[in-house]
Amino acid sequence: MSAGLTRLRSGIEHLGAIADRPIDSDDERQRHRFMLITGVSMSFGGLVWGTLTSLGGLYLQGLIPYGYSVVTAANFFVLWRTKNFPAARTVQVLISLMLPFLFQWVLGGFVPSGAMMIWAMLALVCALSFESKGSAVRWLFLYLALTAFSGFIDPSLHTPSKMQAGGLGPYAFAINISTVSATVFGLTVYFLHRRDIANAALKEKNEELARSQQALVQSEKMAALGQLVAGVAHELNTPLGAIVASVGNIATSLDRTLEELPAVLAAASEADLVGVRALVAEGASALTLTSREERALRTRLEGELEQEAVPNARSVARALVSMGGIGDLAPHLPLLRSARAEPLLGAVASLASLRRNSGTIGTAADRAAKIVFALKSYAHPGAAGGEPTEARLSDNLETVLTLYQNQIKGGVQLVRTFEDPCTVLGRHDELNQVWTNLVHNALQAIQYRGRIELRLAREPERVLLQVIDSGPGIPAAVQGRIFEPFYTTKAQGEGSGLGLSISREIIERHQGTIGVESRPGRTVFTVALPTTPGSQTRG
Repeated sequence: MSAGLTRLRSGIEHLGAIADRPIDSDDERQRHRFMLITGVSMSFGGLVWGTLTSLGGLYLQGLIPYGYSVVTAANFFVLWRTKNFPAARTVQVLISLMLPFLFQWVLGGFVPSGAMMIWAMLALVCALSFESKGSAVRWLFLYLALTAFSGFIDPSLHTPSKMQAGGLGPYAFAINISTVSATVFGLTVYFLHRRDIANAALKEKNEELARSQQALVQSEKMAALGQLVAGVAHELNTPLGAIVASVGNIATSLDRTLEELPAVLAAASEADLVGVRALVAEGASALTLTSREERALRTRLEGELEQEAVPNARSVARALVSMGGIGDLAPHLPLLRSARAEPLLGAVASLASLRRNSGTIGTAADRAAKIVFALKSYAHPGAAGGEPTEARLSDNLETVLTLYQNQIKGGVQLVRTFEDPCTVLGRHDELNQVWTNLVHNALQAIQYRGRIELRLAREPERVLLQVIDSGPGIPAAVQGRIFEPFYTTKAQGEGSGLGLSISREIIERHQGTIGVESRPGRTVFTVALPTTPGSQTRG
């Protein structure tokens, strides 16, 4: 059974190939095959009816179905030689529609012929399959007109005497209805088979397209991440450098303290130690100072110490600043005027340096961890498998801004206007690519010197995110094209023209919208995403 079907399909393919041209589409090739199969089926019926009528002595009448088979064969031969499918199609539909009516008329009408015109319905089935809808409707009107005309002339038609004697009417009805029904069924099965093949091919192409789109998104994401590498490396080097420097300072301070502290403590009086504890307590509560603030404080303290006649005012001032500084000198003057003040303060300053450098290490480690976390969040923000998850857009924006910190801190005025954290359900690895594209485009637009504002706001059924930059703007003539694939206004090598196109696809998959308004000095990209519980993303 399977081998027989295979041979049948192979025969159909070979027959259909007589009309094919190299430039024909798959749809056109299927039209060729459908017409040829129909023509062969009706030709077989023509041979059967020609033989039956000839055996009944109706030789002239039998020429009509035989003639159909002959004209069909000639039409297919011309089609094979010329590849003129429109002409062959018209001829085939015309003879398939006209000759059954003509055969019915010469046999005496509806009853004697067994409603022979029912074969003309195959012409309509074919017209729907390989003609335009307009042409198919015109063939239908012709069919209806011929049917009405047949009914009008039927009472006056002459039935051949041999038909009256033999009574072929009931047999003709049975043959016509069963044969045409079987032919229509067979054509339908073939059509459904071709449809299944086409659907399978379409599904495979859609899956391939989806994989290509995902690869394109990932490629664009990696390209954006590559542009961030230099900045991220610099951002990581800064805290790592601070950690290395602080570790060196701690080692030096420990060495000096371990060497000097026992002798200093042995020589100190109880009053000296009380004074030291007071200084340490006041310094511990002091705020962290910048280098400029430390220099200013050291200068002020040195002047005040000299006015109070404190010995070694410069070194004492330096030690006090290392300890965190003090507000009022008066409570500490007894200790500061003591002969043991300088070694005591030096030892305590070394210990304070340990505390300060430990804080620097903690701050630097936190900064490095934040950058690493931002990279991890950028690469894998959602659940495994890419399923939609709930997350705050404000957090995702901060992740992107952390990665761009090196480009931003130079000369960009960054303004965050987050009226709401804006929690939404979505695939946030994809959405992060959108935020990256928009921030990166804004930075390039202002050439890393200017103002960028990020706005987040919640409305009843959606959230709005706007990225606003103070760049030169997008010319009105090209605003309608910026979301087209591969279209870019940037210089060669600065952009692929895919960022905004991919961003729009991602937003549309999340049932949102993205648009732009631009004029010189102000460009606004606005993204709207749904917040309703049922706003699942489309796969």
